[in-house]
Amino acid sequence: MYEHYLSIGQELAIIKEELQERLMKYYNKDQSSYIDEKERYLIEIIKADLKDVEHALSKLDVGLFGIDEITGKQMSIHKLKVIPTARTEEDLFVLW
Repeated sequence: MYEHYLSIGQELAIIKEELQERLMKYYNKDQSSYIDEKERYLIEIIKADLKDVEHALSKLDVGLFGIDEITGKQMSIHKLKVIPTARTEEDLFVLW
């Protein structure tokens, strides 16, 4: 089972890096440039996604990845490969 989580962890690390790069594009803009409502919204979405990825990575570090945060039951590895940031089985419900 650890091998499955290892590949998910690698994918999450790549996603984290990509999200951080996107976020830096907004923060590296000229200070005088105007950030419109759409850009603010995108920044908030990126921050939320980054937070979810970091949470999933921390769960991997402490051995709690794949455990439903409400029920404590093991979640489907196949579904977690699709949505690795899922915190509960309910988050994965949309897949099947």
